[in-house]
Amino acid sequence: MTGFSAGGSAADRPAALVRVRIDLAYDGAPFRGFARQAGQHTVQGVLEDALERLTGAGTRTVCAGRTDAGVHATMQTVHLDAPAGCRLLVDLDRARAALDAMCGPAVTVWRVRRVPSSFDARFSATLRRYRYRLCDHDAMAPLWRHDTWHVGGPALDVAAMHAGGQPLVGEHDFSSFCRRRDGQHLIRRIDTLAVRRRRAGLVVLDIAGPAFCHQMVRSVTGCLLAVGRGRRPAAWTADVLAARDRQAVGQVAPPHGLTLVGVSYAPTRSGEHTRAPR
Repeated sequence: MTGFSAGGSAADRPAALVRVRIDLAYDGAPFRGFARQAGQHTVQGVLEDALERLTGAGTRTVCAGRTDAGVHATMQTVHLDAPAGCRLLVDLDRARAALDAMCGPAVTVWRVRRVPSSFDARFSATLRRYRYRLCDHDAMAPLWRHDTWHVGGPALDVAAMHAGGQPLVGEHDFSSFCRRRDGQHLIRRIDTLAVRRRRAGLVVLDIAGPAFCHQMVRSVTGCLLAVGRGRRPAAWTADVLAARDRQAVGQVAPPHGLTLVGVSYAPTRSGEHTRAPR
């Protein structure tokens, strides 16, 4: 059987291939990030291995956004190109159930479906939404340890944190907030940034934009924590942004408090918005 792929433009792919979209979620704790790495346990590696077991063919997937080691997702989207006659396409509901079982308890496969050949999990995405959870009680509920950073008391100044986040909204050079990779372009746009107290002891940072660079959300969170602790004024974040210096941001929040919670896509030709289930 011909192996699956996810490469090339629609014009480059043989007509016999069908584009497939998979929506999934995962607990990032046991993984070394999303992207496949030789000798490492990753989400992409587990998913592609399950696809190979299901179909008897090798496969390559493309995701909406690669998450770092320890980062979670309640929504992640991938696409691949599958041969039109392969078993994956015979019954998509059964394929979803099989993939869900084979990926193990740390991964949930929400949905498997055919999509137009123009759909691209990465480049068709119009908005990515992340959430970071912080606990500012002296003691934290044990079940929160998987997805919440326990910063302890005293209570954070949430209003100051929210105000400190607003200078970051818009398009800027986020060099201060991103771990630079060779040749990486660090101009990004944040569409919304909100810090709210959800309940006693739980503070949530919600941030959305078209794309984020490496460690950007965690760096923003660490910066705003200093504001919430009263160690820095809310206006300090604008100075950090203007510095374009990675050393200016200070502490970077740990990965386990961060979750990719949504990816949005433009409407398809049928008028359906290709937003994954939450």
